[in-house]
Amino acid sequence: MDLSIAIPDSSLIDESSKIDKTRKVSNIARACAIFKVKEIFIYQDKNKNKNDSILLTTILRYLETPQYFRKQLFPKTELLKYAGVLHPLK
Repeated sequence: MDLSIAIPDSSLIDESSKIDKTRKVSNIARACAIFKVKEIFIYQDKNKNKNDSILLTTILRYLETPQYFRKQLFPKTELLKYAGVLHPLK
């Protein structure tokens, strides 16, 4: 059985700083890895801030990518400024 989850793009609205948002996405990704979630859907909620949706998507894609490909696929951007605080997924 494949497990899929849906996350609202407003899930980061209660975090004020980008580092806290990055940590929250990392915790979500880690929980998904532990429970072997195959697909994560991000849906639009009442949140008007598109930056949170883009941040959530970018960090999840970054974590999904093997570490040896990350430098090639993800250039240094403001969205990945705090990528160093992310927990590695297994």
